[in-house]
Amino acid sequence: MTQTTTSPTVAQHLVKQLQRWGCKRIYGVIGDATLYLLDAMGKQSDIAYIACRTETNAALMASAEAKLTGQMAVCIATSGPGIASLLNGLADAACDQAPVLVITGQVERTHLGTGTVQDINQQALIHPIARYSSLVADSHAFPKLLNIAMKMACEQGGVAHLSVPKDLWRLPVTGTPFPSPPTKHYPIPTETELEQICKRIDDAKRPVILAGRGIQHATGPALQLAEHLHAPLIATMPAKPYVPNDHELFVGGLGQAGSEIARELLEQADLCLILGATWWPSDYVPSTVPIIQIDADPQHIGRTHATVGAVAGNLAHLLPLLINQVAAKDHPSYAEEIAQKKQRWNQQLTTERTPSAQGLTPAQGLTPAHVFAALNEVIAPDAIMAVDTGDHTLWLERTFQFDRQELLLSGTWRTLGFGLPAGIAAQLAQPGRQVVSIAGDGGCYYSLPELNTAVTHQLPLTYLILNNQSYAMEQRRMEVEALTQVGAVVPNADFAGIARACGAEAHRVTQPSELTDTLVQALASPRTSVVEIFCDSPPLPHYKIITGIDETND
Repeated sequence: MTQTTTSPTVAQHLVKQLQRWGCKRIYGVIGDATLYLLDAMGKQSDIAYIACRTETNAALMASAEAKLTGQMAVCIATSGPGIASLLNGLADAACDQAPVLVITGQVERTHLGTGTVQDINQQALIHPIARYSSLVADSHAFPKLLNIAMKMACEQGGVAHLSVPKDLWRLPVTGTPFPSPPTKHYPIPTETELEQICKRIDDAKRPVILAGRGIQHATGPALQLAEHLHAPLIATMPAKPYVPNDHELFVGGLGQAGSEIARELLEQADLCLILGATWWPSDYVPSTVPIIQIDADPQHIGRTHATVGAVAGNLAHLLPLLINQVAAKDHPSYAEEIAQKKQRWNQQLTTERTPSAQGLTPAQGLTPAHVFAALNEVIAPDAIMAVDTGDHTLWLERTFQFDRQELLLSGTWRTLGFGLPAGIAAQLAQPGRQVVSIAGDGGCYYSLPELNTAVTHQLPLTYLILNNQSYAMEQRRMEVEALTQVGAVVPNADFAGIARACGAEAHRVTQPSELTDTLVQALASPRTSVVEIFCDSPPLPHYKIITGIDETND
């Protein structure tokens, strides 16, 4: 007698396919249109389901995990309001090209387009954000559509989406899970392309290097190239952890939170070599400096600025070729100028980071620079820092001296509320590492309910809240432009009290003398710990309303 094999359902196939591709967790919020999927999730143990408090934070967690690991992350939501709430977090993944698969439930197929409860055209809704989005109309098409979506997210970076009507989850599928995709291949430049940029580099007398996130796996060659050319090295914010901040050629960042000397050197440069960065802040850079750009993705090259030369390929392979083909530079006067400027910049940082250097007594207020100076002294060298968007972000970029700490931020989308969900995702993905989330009081409100999520999963996450009772970045820009400050100053709740109500350990810092010991205690705690720090918000030297591209992209 022939034994029949029961075909897996759509929900079961999704779980099996994600298992095959190495998915470890799914972030989401429960809803009527995904109940059968959650039932399938509950009957296996390979993939954890992280029940979030809002869909926005679920998407931000998936985005942060994808940025941290480089692997596809997954989030789910129900129909209508569920997918609508996902969009802000998904936009972060889309803008930073983080590979995220999003699965949303949908109303029954017979109700599509009828205006029933939670009926909306999800493909139209997500169109500006997703690289790929499809409505699953038949259960047997689901395996192919899922494979396409996953490959699009992984190979192109960004968001891929499937909308699954809730009557499909229990229907059978035809086919087995697809294998994992092959290793991504980089373009290979021609010898002519390499010769052209090498000649440009050889001709330069005052070259400058701008390094972006793309040097992550080519840190050694990037530093060797800078030393070979004796070129000052500017780093975008996401690249700061990959460049030793005490290196003799490191001159800080560029832009509103950047160093004055980086801007000076770039203004006097006769060539800027951009490595793995798409960012070119037009408000802070000269319009005449020639640019050579090297990037793994050809689509990044010349996207926001003209170049005089470019090659696309694997930086870990290309940079050693350049070192071998271009002549070493020995310009003593340029080297002396860089050293003098760097000494001046270090003195400026000392003044900004040290209360006593600014004439403040222990009884006077803290500033973000003082907070980050203290954190610098006690944070683990390999910690993960998940940073929200706000005034504190600028001060962190300007003053924090990175060792090997890894940085997660909303680079291009710059949403408020990124810090806490990103820290939760980081602690879940890499539980053996110290994780510190940092937010201002404005951004804190966007994701504060996720403290429950951190506590539920018993995460030893440290969450720093810099409380200055305002949207300080906007307030300072309004001041500079002589605008009224409507909406800039807002009263706050008791963040430490809310943290305790959520089951977290909580601390309050109101005096500089309390700061270091409190940070040490929170970082050492095995529990989720919140440190509310009351601080002032002094203006940065470069505050203005930005009209071009700002300072925290790649």
